[in-house]
Amino acid sequence: MRRDRAFLEDVPFAQEDYGSIVQTDYPGAHDEAYRKRVQSLIDHSEEAWPEIPEYEYTDEEHGVWSFVSEVLTPLQDRYSCEAFLEGRDALDLPDDHVPQLDKVSAKMEDETGFMLAPVGGLLDQSEFLPRLSQRVMRCTPYVRHSENPFFTPEPDIVHELRGHAPMFMHEPFAELSVQIGESAKKAVEAGDEDLLELIGLFYWYTVEYGLIREDGNIKIFGAGNNGGIQDLLRSVDPTIEKKPFDMEKIKELTIDYDAPQQVFYVAESYEQITEIASELGKMA
Repeated sequence: MRRDRAFLEDVPFAQEDYGSIVQTDYPGAHDEAYRKRVQSLIDHSEEAWPEIPEYEYTDEEHGVWSFVSEVLTPLQDRYSCEAFLEGRDALDLPDDHVPQLDKVSAKMEDETGFMLAPVGGLLDQSEFLPRLSQRVMRCTPYVRHSENPFFTPEPDIVHELRGHAPMFMHEPFAELSVQIGESAKKAVEAGDEDLLELIGLFYWYTVEYGLIREDGNIKIFGAGNNGGIQDLLRSVDPTIEKKPFDMEKIKELTIDYDAPQQVFYVAESYEQITEIASELGKMA
């Protein structure tokens, strides 16, 4: 069942300028034609807000989507966690063209009530995380630069739909996301920037780039490594450091949006992740 988007009418498309997260050697950072194309899709999204417009993609953009999909699917089959694979198969995204955000959102809404809402780039944690409490996932509509389809430092539709969307078909994960969103909302309302930063780090090293132990094997849990070829390969590379998930260690870290992950954290179970999320909620 589709959800009414009227509650988003009072929410600005963006409260602040989007964070600049493109590294200097990323081909999409300084390609003026590419930046203009990205901006046109952002403008189209903002004009339609809070609805999801229909997007027209170029053959080149469809080609990037198809290439990444073709490479990612067998890797996910081997390395991704069960909940992700079940969600991916239920979404049944096309391999040969970029799907419409609205159609993907419709499937998510019907399954768990989570909806997609367009966004123009990386939002501040105070703007992005609390929206999860309303079962809303902000989602970029543009496609990564064709010169490097293996990695992008800025979120794109491949990351959003190949990485994030499948997990939102899993009700326990949807509930976890709501819980994270409610804790972040309380932190924002209380002006507790330290707690919001902690929640953001927890989100980054679980939902974005987490690994999880499943039937004795380490499987991919996070959207970043499920939705990107380079990040997925790094997360299963034995030469890349893997550490047991430990909030005391994670709270000492920072997030580098521009660079590939240098270390991955392995949760012992889904229950461990939800328990830590619950503890963070009690701190709010």
